[in-house]
Amino acid sequence: MTLIEVGALGEVLGALGVIISLIYLSRQVRQNTQAVRTGNATSLQGNFQQLARVLYNDRETGALIVRAMSGDAALTPEDRLAAYAYFFDMLKSAELAHYQFRRGELDGALWEASLEFYRAYFDTPGFRSYWERRRSAFIPEFREAMEGWLAAAATLDSPARLVGMAAEPPADAL
Repeated sequence: MTLIEVGALGEVLGALGVIISLIYLSRQVRQNTQAVRTGNATSLQGNFQQLARVLYNDRETGALIVRAMSGDAALTPEDRLAAYAYFFDMLKSAELAHYQFRRGELDGALWEASLEFYRAYFDTPGFRSYWERRRSAFIPEFREAMEGWLAAAATLDSPARLVGMAAEPPADAL
């Protein structure tokens, strides 16, 4: 075997090594992306559970949140502050999920289902009032998306309507 042939064989083996490395790196990137998406989905579900836990572990707090969502003007400043803290938590969870979705780090079907849940809460007088006062605390992309969601009718009943604390929609609205 001549030196030229040995050099050509070396080049072929080197190219094969590069191809194998690229395939390996491609698999690693795919696995990492899946791990990030799974972690984000788990985090989203955990946020939902934490928000729900507040409502079912303390019935008084649950009633307060429902009153606040319905826009009850009789809330004390302390009640309003507690409700606003809950609204902030929910909106920040939605903002994070929306951010992850826009970056491709959260599954689209999971985001769409989660958005329907969020929109049921957003589509209440109290939440809308809070949003008008606090929208600047959120990133511009989320603010723009929220404006669109608020302009469209929610597909799920609001929590207040779901538990019978708000009037049912008129028959002609269905």
